[in-house]
Parts: sequence; structure tokens; C-alpha cells
Amino acid sequence: MGPGDLIHDADVKARAGDYVGALALREAAYAGYRADGDIRSAARLAAYQIAFDHLALFGNDAVSRGWLERGIRLADRSGPCTEAGWVALARALHASRTEDRDHWVAVAEESARTFGDDDLGFDALAYGGLALVETGRVPDGMRRLDEAAAAAYAGEVASPSVVGEIYCKLMVACEATLDVPRAEQWHRVFADLEKRLDLAWASAICRMHVGVVWTAAGRWDEADQELTRSVELYDSTYRALRPAACCRLAELRVHQGRYGEAQRLLAHGRGDAFGLSPAARVAWRQAVSDSERRAAVAVLAEELARREGNLGVLPALALLAELQVACGDLGAAARTLSRIADLTAGDVGEALTGLARLADGVVAAATEDPRARQALRQAVRLLGSARLPLQQAHAQLALAEAVARDDADVALAEARQAAETFASLGASVELGRASALLRSLGGRPAPAPRGGDLLTEREREVLSLVAAGCSNPEIAAHLFVSRKTVAHHVSNVLAKLGVRNRAEAAAWAAIQESRRLTR
Repeated sequence: MGPGDLIHDADVKARAGDYVGALALREAAYAGYRADGDIRSAARLAAYQIAFDHLALFGNDAVSRGWLERGIRLADRSGPCTEAGWVALARALHASRTEDRDHWVAVAEESARTFGDDDLGFDALAYGGLALVETGRVPDGMRRLDEAAAAAYAGEVASPSVVGEIYCKLMVACEATLDVPRAEQWHRVFADLEKRLDLAWASAICRMHVGVVWTAAGRWDEADQELTRSVELYDSTYRALRPAACCRLAELRVHQGRYGEAQRLLAHGRGDAFGLSPAARVAWRQAVSDSERRAAVAVLAEELARREGNLGVLPALALLAELQVACGDLGAAARTLSRIADLTAGDVGEALTGLARLADGVVAAATEDPRARQALRQAVRLLGSARLPLQQAHAQLALAEAVARDDADVALAEARQAAETFASLGASVELGRASALLRSLGGRPAPAPRGGDLLTEREREVLSLVAAGCSNPEIAAHLFVSRKTVAHHVSNVLAKLGVRNRAEAAAWAAIQESRRLTR
């Protein structure tokens, strides 16, 4: 059996879900190429495929680097050829510095032009487009990604794996920029093609990134489906990448007020950059003292200081600025704003510009800077236009808090709109903050949250007993569980409903029951 047959069998194994077996066959194919003296094919297989497999399957960075270096050395011996272009693209994937990545993408593009390799050319086009997006050159990068995706969809790309990779790169860019319209349009176009490609690994990656976009867009049911399915697919494909999906699902759970689930997911995602924001939110929520809150902020700041300055860290930076203000550390918040300003100096789209203006407004309001109102109004407009309802509601609430002393009517209107959005999404924690402001302004009560959808069956049981006036020991006896377990359930119920105490939880339950009876 020749190397080509082994690679075919490896692809068959991968489609059947045996990714470890597929890797073994690819390594056997590599040995076959070397035995046949075909160092060009061996170079491409080692650097572009086997190196990635070891990293994505087992998280073996050293082994992956060894295969990459082996492919590089063989490509150097091969001289100019299309296979050397694929090795260059692999070097771009593994590059840690922006300038190195740009260089190797350019080498791959030149090789594609010289040797007429359309698959390599369109793949490099997507790689280069994502690099431009992540470094703030969003319009140019998105044009390249759109072109590569169009070519892939039109059948100009022969390899299904390359088609999947191009689509994944596009979804990474949509996540980085929170580009809801682009994600919607391409996701719809590629939906049928994804089924025909039958690439579970690509589906896992793309679902993960689009799940973040749906989370940001307030489409939490869809986000839940995509992210949950992504975690499942990673279990049977590139399992070392699973933590990235767990962290993104944890972010959704935090927004839903499901902190226990978020913590469990984050435990599977230690070290993943996307886990920084949900981990900070959980730590902040659970802190019982100012020192614990400051510690949570310090951890987030330290981690972000080590991250490369690409657009992907901007939402976490915006969160950091908000938490630094909450801790009263305005100097640190100002420094975080400076970093945000550097990232958004160019045209980065409405979503990220809106987040930057929201951070500006929050910091300005803390220092009673009169420019706060203008910045927050801009944030409301930009985030609304970008179709990010949760972030827009955050901006509306921040605006309401900033003008509450000077313009109660505007504050009431903005707080009411924010509360309605939080309630419709089921964002219980944020709704609690909006409700508190409405009460302080003498406004009507906030709408009931969509909390019932968020409670587990056991939590609904606990809520009904709380509403009946039962104490924790009484609930424990009734449900045959420990008092500690009851306390945990009660805490979760209060957080999910966005209420402050058992009395408010009982009132919430009474309102829901009244609505049910009058339907």
C-alpha cells in the first residue's frame, strides 16, 4: 500500500471519528514518502497535517514543533515547489509574532501563484485576511476572507479540508469583530455545504466561533445549541481544542447566571485565553470582600498584560476597565483605556468601536467627566446598530447611572429599556442591577426575568418551597438532601432570578403563578 492509499484511508478513518487512527496512518504515509525519496510530499504532510494533528489531538506542543521543523528542513532541501508553499502556510499558523505570520503567508501566496495551486492560494488568502483582521485592519481583512469563502463555496477549492479551513477562518474573524450580519449571511450560505463536506473537526471549530457571535447577538438558545454541539464534536475529533469551546460555553452560562456550570466548564478550559472574561466574572460575583474583588481584577489584568495585542482581547479589556472602575482604581482603568484606544485606532467595525466607547464612558463617568454622556450615547447607538442587545443594554444602564442625578427622566427611560432587554434575554444579574436603579429613581418595577427557563427542575422545587415560607432545614428534610446543598440551590436561584433575597424570590414566584393562572 502506497503513501497515497494510506492518506486516503486516514481521511476515511477521520470521517468515521477515529482521529488517532488517522494520525497513525498519516505518519505511516510520511515514512512511505521518505522511503520513496519523495521529500516534497513528506515535507507538506509533516508540517501542514501531522504537526497540527499532534497539537489538536493531544496538546503536544513539543511533538508538534518537532514535526513542523522536520517539514521545514525537508522543504528547504526541496527547493521552490508548491509543497514548500504549504509548509510556509504551516509556519504562518504556528508563528507567534505578527511579522513572521505575515511573511510566511506572503511566501505561501507567491508559491501558489508560481505553481498554480488554487487551494494553497485561497487558503493563504484566508490566513492573510484573518491576520489583517486580528491586527485591526478589519475592512481589508474581511474583503480577503469574503473572497476566499466565495471561491470555496463556488467550487474553486478542490480539497474539502481547505474549504473547511477557510470557513473556520472566516468565523474566527466574525467572532473577533462580533460581526453579527456577516456571520449570519455566511453561516446560512455554508449550512448545506457543511453537511456535504462531512468534516466533524471543521464543524466543531465553526460552531464554537459562531456560538460566540450568537451569544453576543442575544440569540442564547442558538448559542447554547452550537456551543454544546461543539464540545461534543471536539470529544470525538481534536479533543485538545475542547477547552476553547468549554470556555466559550462558560461565557454564555455566566450571562445566564448559571455560575456553577460556568465554573465546571472553566475547570476544563484552564489556560485558554477566552476563559479570562468568564473566570473574572465568576470570581467577581463570588467575592465577599473588596480584597477578593481586587484580587480577581489583578488576575485578569496580569493575564491580559501577557496577551498579544490583537482584537480578540478587546472585550476582555473592556471588562477589565469596568471592574477597575468598580474597584476605584481609576489610574489603572485609564491605562486600560489607552490599550483599547491603540487596538481600535483604525476601522474595526461598529461592535468593537461601541465597546471601546462604552469603556470610555464608564471611566469618564467615574471621574465626573462631562464627556461621559456623549461617549455612552455613542456606545448605545453603535452597539444597537451592530445588533448586540446585551452590550447595548449595558451602555443604556451605564448612561442611566451617569445622568441619574441631573436628568431623572432620561435615566428612567434608559434604565427601563435596559431592564426590558435584560429580562427578554434572561440576563438575571444585570436585570437585578437595572431593577435597583429603577427603584432608586421611583420608577415602575422591572419586568419579570425569563428566569423560569434558566432554573433546573431541582431549583424550581427549591423555589416553590422558598415561596411557601420553608427554611433551609425544612427544605433539606423535604428533599432529602443536605442543608449545604439547599444553600447552594437557593444561592443559584437568587442569582438566576436577579433578586436580592428570599422574599423577592417568593414575590417573583407569585407573579409567575398569577400570570400562569390568567392565561
